[in-house]
Amino acid sequence: MHVLDFLIQPHSEPRVSLAQDAHFLHVVTRPSRTRVGVLRVYDFPGDVLSLGRYHLAPIDAVRGEIHLHRRQSGGRAVPFGEGFVGVGLVLPHRSALFGGDPFTLAPYQVLNRYVRGILEACRLAGLEVFYPGRDFITANRRVLGMVSFEVQRSGAMLFEAVLAVRRELSLLPAMLEQVDPGGVLKAEMLMPHDTTCLERELHRSLGTEAVAELLRRGFEKQFNLTLEPHALTPLEERAIAATATHEFHDDRWLRQRRLRPELDRHAWTRVQLGMFEAYFGLEQDRFLRDIVFAGDFIANSPAIEHLEHELRLCPAEWRAVDAVVSEVFAQRENYVLGVGHVRTITDTICKGIEA
Repeated sequence: MHVLDFLIQPHSEPRVSLAQDAHFLHVVTRPSRTRVGVLRVYDFPGDVLSLGRYHLAPIDAVRGEIHLHRRQSGGRAVPFGEGFVGVGLVLPHRSALFGGDPFTLAPYQVLNRYVRGILEACRLAGLEVFYPGRDFITANRRVLGMVSFEVQRSGAMLFEAVLAVRRELSLLPAMLEQVDPGGVLKAEMLMPHDTTCLERELHRSLGTEAVAELLRRGFEKQFNLTLEPHALTPLEERAIAATATHEFHDDRWLRQRRLRPELDRHAWTRVQLGMFEAYFGLEQDRFLRDIVFAGDFIANSPAIEHLEHELRLCPAEWRAVDAVVSEVFAQRENYVLGVGHVRTITDTICKGIEA
């Protein structure tokens, strides 16, 4: 039976939350570690707009009382903060609860498998919920939550979920209107009739601790786990504080993907999760000078970093671009989900070349 550390963290500070995930992703692969992984349940105070890893940050964001937050995993932009609960499952590799081989689960199977702990937790509360595929969790055909995942160069995986507890994902349009009047973020809008929350479905009030207890029971039952409460040691707290300061402070993490004037070519394709975008410049109209991908897709960050690097100075024609894209995603550790066939990447770039 696997044993995981279990943390409940109400009113977490966003940058500290990011640093905790980064810390556990770093240490979870150590051979000396006795626990298989970490399950963390948390919330943020106030109003938060949670961006996926690959969204462009609005340069002229008018935040007001809304905090902009960038997750470590990709996927859609969703409301977060008061009335929502976050779930973070860190494991040494993407198949860790199913076998020793990291490639036991194909990328498209990962969300389908790990979301089952959340589905079981809801069933224990008396609510039948479903994972219809892609990235949504639904109840009575209304969206209740969103899931995504990231795999780092070390192989360590972070499975993330945002669950609507007291407020709903239909807050997204109002949040976008406030923080992004320029329309940098292109997102599929969810209307009130499309969404729901746990309290609406269960007809009772739930706090983060109550949701965390359901999740603990759900993950233990679904995966035959033991989740043991974990208190951060002083050494862990110092390491996390240093990471929060150096990697996630002063908007450096948030602003890592932004509009840049030299990337004067832009093309987009509507895909399964929303939008896939490519921003790039051309050298002598014959070569890609630099490129940044943006949008609602889910991918391992090393693959996207490698792809953007390899496409620099690539001839600006379909065959050359497709050869680079195909080579990157032929590697077993790499994946991109939510865009359909990987050729969508090539086709999107070539739209911009031909424009």
